[in-house]
Amino acid sequence: MEAKTLLEKYNNLIEHVNNLKLKYSVNQNISVIAVTKYSDIDTVKNFAGLGLNVSLAESKAQSLRDRASTIKNVSWHFLGRIQTNKLKYIIPNTSLIHSVDSIEIIEDINKESIKNNKIQNILIQFNISEEEQKGGIELKEANNIFDKASQYQNINIIGLMGMAEYTNDESIIEREFGLLKTKFESLKTEYKNFDLKELSMGMSGDYHLGIKHGATMIRIGSLLFN
Repeated sequence: MEAKTLLEKYNNLIEHVNNLKLKYSVNQNISVIAVTKYSDIDTVKNFAGLGLNVSLAESKAQSLRDRASTIKNVSWHFLGRIQTNKLKYIIPNTSLIHSVDSIEIIEDINKESIKNNKIQNILIQFNISEEEQKGGIELKEANNIFDKASQYQNINIIGLMGMAEYTNDESIIEREFGLLKTKFESLKTEYKNFDLKELSMGMSGDYHLGIKHGATMIRIGSLLFN
């Protein structure tokens, strides 16, 4: 896709985001995370070349490694299921991992981060839709994972992530996003040792509801790259 088309799509998205912020009286900054996993490398290069200061995201470790080595002037995020043996590709190349859903993964990220002499920012993913095929911990396990995570010095939990059920029933999506927002606020109060500031919630089909319920990050793929 040509740079001109990509810029037009991005500007249309930002205009809609700003309108939603006004509609829902949202004051916080909302970051667009551009999900590039289904895009060809030339399209990704064209988007990165626009100089928009937008983070890009991949969901496969090897793709992240390869694209981050080719496109160096952007911040990369990781969204996919985490395999321990692939962390060697993820940790050196990512500023934020959205999809951390177990204390075992936290421990493995911490170990790899020590090797790379970095403190890795992460989000804890919650399975707010309660669908087996989706990653994420149960909301009731939040305190357990935060208590245990406090012992690892090379990870920094900066927020939460969740994916709502894929449905046309917006009331279901709103309920799930509302649950995540409530948990986010309670954890911010309970765990001041972590700088909990990011709520990654909403994708191309439901980001308007994510914004309504307090998202600070929206993960956008098809709206930008299809």
